[in-house]
Amino acid sequence: MEITTIVMIELTTIGQPEDPQRPALMDQPFEPAMEALARLEREDPKLAFQVTSLIGLYRRLWESCMAKHIEGSKLANVNHSLRETHRHLTDERNKMQSRHDDQIARLQFFDQALESSRLRLSDILRIGTGTPKGS
Repeated sequence: MEITTIVMIELTTIGQPEDPQRPALMDQPFEPAMEALARLEREDPKLAFQVTSLIGLYRRLWESCMAKHIEGSKLANVNHSLRETHRHLTDERNKMQSRHDDQIARLQFFDQALESSRLRLSDILRIGTGTPKGS
């Protein structure tokens, strides 16, 4: 009977909150089993010991699944954050590309305007000096 009590104490301390991000309800599914185990210990200590081993294994499996679930949730949050960052950076890149394209268009416009002004100025200078256009 003493061995079963020790095993039950170990079961209750297996998943004590070492991780501050561990949900408080992680042990809640095992409360009815622990109560039934305490009752069973009074009625049949040998069977209680066997059941304690099974509950211990199941609890370890449960905690492993919960840890993976928590890890998956954290990864999902990080993934969401990265997606938002990617969206923001993509928007920023698109704005920068649009500004660059606008600047290129303006430069081409100014280049054409300067070329047109240069040609008109050349024509005015030729007319003023009396030089024929083909020279």
